[in-house]
Amino acid sequence: MNRRQFLARGAHAALGLALASRRGLLHAAAGTPTAPGAPRPLDFSVPPSASLPQIVVVTGDRPAEMVRKAVDAIGGIGRFVSRGDRVVIKPNASWDRTPEQGANTDPGMAAALTEISLKAGAREVVAIDHTLGEPRRCLERSGIGPAVTRAGGRIRFQGERVFREVDTEGAGVGSWPVMVPLLEADRFINVPVVKQHGLSALTAAMKNLFGVLGGSRFRLHPAIDESITDMAAFVRPTLVILDATRVMVRNGPSGGRADDLIHPRTIAAGTDQVALDAFAASLLGLRPEEVGHVRRAHERGLGTMHYTNLRILRIAA
Repeated sequence: MNRRQFLARGAHAALGLALASRRGLLHAAAGTPTAPGAPRPLDFSVPPSASLPQIVVVTGDRPAEMVRKAVDAIGGIGRFVSRGDRVVIKPNASWDRTPEQGANTDPGMAAALTEISLKAGAREVVAIDHTLGEPRRCLERSGIGPAVTRAGGRIRFQGERVFREVDTEGAGVGSWPVMVPLLEADRFINVPVVKQHGLSALTAAMKNLFGVLGGSRFRLHPAIDESITDMAAFVRPTLVILDATRVMVRNGPSGGRADDLIHPRTIAAGTDQVALDAFAASLLGLRPEEVGHVRRAHERGLGTMHYTNLRILRIAA
């Protein structure tokens, strides 16, 4: 759902009108009743292309340059961002860790996406996360806060006026506070880091969506695979770029030791978050079907876990 649709639907809800969008988008106004049926997502997706690669994998040592090459190869930033768009990017900035410790998204990737989105004519670029540590310290130590602001973007993190209650219509999540910048966005770029996770086995694109939620997210943990899948049904990104430059293979998601990491020197870009999480699982030595939320999302038709069947372009940067 883009910002224009969000405002229009909020106005209609205030007038007491029930609208049925052809795409079945989620109502945006807090407290607005929803009709029964399947979840209606915040759908920021772009049309598929029969001629472009579906996943672009770039290896190299300069994450910012790798992002630019990946975006160019998958259709260019103009495929994903239009003039006047409000763009939200979602790195993982949750942990009080330095970039070298691999717990957060590489700051150069967030900066590059900010820069190229603004050059494409975006009205603004906002990076969001509900961090698990003290937000200002996490954003400073991860390097993401300074990197995004130097590139011309803004940072939003948890606070009393940053969330609005919405109904995700998912059995595992239900009604939950969601970050307002996402509800007001035209485009959403998910930029997770690939890590082992003690509860979900893997944290990558779909698990990174937990960072747009407020409240006590530990309540989602008892049925974590169901909750992750519900979030993947609720939020359909415009673009996903996985950070696998360093991959935490043990003691995730926080890590803290150099020997927790391997160094694939890789990023992967695509529009199918399920396929990209399946690719991420392979970096941990897992089959996609061994990761509960990847298997569930595939079974629900949210994407494919058979990523090797897709058109994959590999580039050395």
